[in-house]
Amino acid sequence: MIQTCQNCKKEFQIAEEDLQFYERINVPPPTWCPECRLQRRMVFMNQRVLYKRNCDLCNKEFLSAYPKDFKGKVYCIDCWWNKLDPMDYGRDYDFSKPFFEQLKDLFEDVPRLGFNRLEPTIINSDYCNICSELKNSYLLFNSDYSEECGYGTFVENSKNSFDLYMVDKLELCYECIGVRNSYKTFYSVECRECMDVWFSYNLSNCKHCIGCANLKNKEYCIFNKQYSKEDYFKELEKMDFGSYKTTSSLKAKFFEFLKTIPYKFISGKQNYNVSGDYIYNSKNALNAYEVVSTEDSKYVSFLTIPQTKNSYDFTMWGGGAENMYECMGCGGGQYNVKFSYSCWLEAYNLNYCYEFQGGSGSSSNLFGCVGLRNKEYCILNKQYTKEEYESLVPKIIKHMNDMPYIDKKGRIYKYGEFFPSELSPFCYNETIAQEYFPKTKEQAISEGYNWKEPEEKNIIPDIKTEDLPDNIKDVDESIIGKIIQCEHSKIKEDGTLEPTCNEMCTRGFKIIKQELDFYKRMNLPIPRLCPNCRHFQRLKQRNPLKLWHRKCQCQGTYGQNPNNPNIYQNQTTHFHQNNPCPNEFETSYPPDRPEIVYCEECYNQEVV
Repeated sequence: MIQTCQNCKKEFQIAEEDLQFYERINVPPPTWCPECRLQRRMVFMNQRVLYKRNCDLCNKEFLSAYPKDFKGKVYCIDCWWNKLDPMDYGRDYDFSKPFFEQLKDLFEDVPRLGFNRLEPTIINSDYCNICSELKNSYLLFNSDYSEECGYGTFVENSKNSFDLYMVDKLELCYECIGVRNSYKTFYSVECRECMDVWFSYNLSNCKHCIGCANLKNKEYCIFNKQYSKEDYFKELEKMDFGSYKTTSSLKAKFFEFLKTIPYKFISGKQNYNVSGDYIYNSKNALNAYEVVSTEDSKYVSFLTIPQTKNSYDFTMWGGGAENMYECMGCGGGQYNVKFSYSCWLEAYNLNYCYEFQGGSGSSSNLFGCVGLRNKEYCILNKQYTKEEYESLVPKIIKHMNDMPYIDKKGRIYKYGEFFPSELSPFCYNETIAQEYFPKTKEQAISEGYNWKEPEEKNIIPDIKTEDLPDNIKDVDESIIGKIIQCEHSKIKEDGTLEPTCNEMCTRGFKIIKQELDFYKRMNLPIPRLCPNCRHFQRLKQRNPLKLWHRKCQCQGTYGQNPNNPNIYQNQTTHFHQNNPCPNEFETSYPPDRPEIVYCEECYNQEVV
């Protein structure tokens, strides 16, 4: 079945197995393409743009995802959990108005949870959002079970590490992306069980390596060249990792080296019948990205907590979720949840719910509810009997189809669509949509999204980027608390800073003592970019959330990407001998990228 996307107007395919899934959960086929559906969900989550504001109930100042000028009420964590009863805002269903207009009114009336974190488990980690089980950590997002960590997203079970993305079980690590079970690993990507590794990619069980890629069970290697232990440490003495110039030069050399090696068309391990990228321990997971232990699912992403089953269009979390459809930030033992955002813990049969908190009690059968906890048989936050609920819901669904919501771009929202982006409390550039699908102000507005202008801040740097000491050995504690110019900002005539990038740049940033102690201990230079801009640089090292149909670039005795002058010389003879490999695949490596991309058979011949 071929459908034209309501949003981008491009055609997309709905496969037979997709139609079977929609029929099984009793929803109509989507009218938006998978990529537009993902962006629409993402525009509801602000994880890293934080504001200081006052609680609208107790007036206490606190850190919040909502700015001071937000139209609705925002409560601090204590007031939201202990002094708010969302049932007080219940109202009758009005068949004279579209459903989403009524839900919008409820969104605006029910006070918002200003900061999303499991507070009793957060110890001395005030600037962390969408987190639990943290101790002595700073600016972590979507992270759990970690301590003494900072500047990371999707950080799990880690200690004493900084500047991280999608990592698990790290200690004394820095600038790592997709690294797991490693110790003293720096500036590295997709490494496993490594120790004392620098500037490396796709290493497994390696020690004492610098600038290496695609190695297993190796030690004392530099740019994939084997050294003796004695010679390795002689070379190591020549490299001063505490120098910013040295690390920048090594990073540039490493990136050039990566253009000369083969890449497998998909990153993952212990999978069966999967497509997408960064997939682990999964089965029948298609168009999946950054997922673990996911089965019989499609168009899913960032399901980092096992396990997810039988779900479509599901983004963030997982954790024993099943039969999920068009959900964002949901999980923890949920079943049959549709079109919902930020719904936590055990619950089933939810439709169009927002910031629902389940738990040990009965949590089920909710339609169009906001902020409820341990409730059942409610519509628009109003309590019904089981019989009343089951009688009214079909009438509401019919009404949604007979009187759909139409947004300012003319897009039609009947039953089966996620929340219209107009209902999001955030502007596009405040949300994770900007992180994974970056847009300019003009692009976002033309597509019907809201855009937030940077707040007027007269930030005058105490230290210009160019004046930072090159070497960490020349930095003392006087730098703590000073405003440092982000390299992505410029100094205006009045001396204040103005961002020059589209990466949520904070213009200036500070070094905290815990961070400086870490740099000193590990001999690492002071960064030149603010935390947000550093986060965006890490994201650029991940493939986009999209697939292209491509051919294996193994030509027989060598591999080459036409966009890349470098040639990789094969180390073994492949099944296709000296002829080009006939295999084709779906990959998240765009055709215009320089990587040399191999099918699994050719890659395994060279690397495994």
